[in-house]
Amino acid sequence: MAHDGSVSIRPARSGDREWILALAPRLHEFGPPPWRSRDVMDHAVTASIDEGLTTPASDQTVLIAEGADREPLGFVHLHGATDFHTGERHGHVSDIVVAPAAEGRGVGAALMAAAEAWARARGFRLLSLHVFGENARARELYERLGYRLDIVKMIKTLR
Repeated sequence: MAHDGSVSIRPARSGDREWILALAPRLHEFGPPPWRSRDVMDHAVTASIDEGLTTPASDQTVLIAEGADREPLGFVHLHGATDFHTGERHGHVSDIVVAPAAEGRGVGAALMAAAEAWARARGFRLLSLHVFGENARARELYERLGYRLDIVKMIKTLR
């Protein structure tokens, strides 16, 4: 699919499933908010990605980043979404994870570029994503790539 220096992007294959699902919990290593159970979050993400891998859909895909030696470096899970306010269909980055050994090598930026290409190829004008407020490293990447705040979700724990 796409190629960026020593990082290539390709669609996930059935043989990638185990590696992807084992890597998915990295999404929550930044330390989720105290009112969220990491186990519950990990289970929800793993189930969502697994559905994306096993239930083919025209508006859903999982892409793999790999190095020159074909070693998997990370993945992005994408799907179509509908904007609540306008009803407009757009692309959505559901999950993006880079393997620990691949950090700082441009893998996240390559995956995001592939995500944008995927969304454009489907005629989407927008590409959205969710990121936890505490995940500063991810937020910095997204801002550097031109993503801007849209809606901020706030939560209060009620006792």
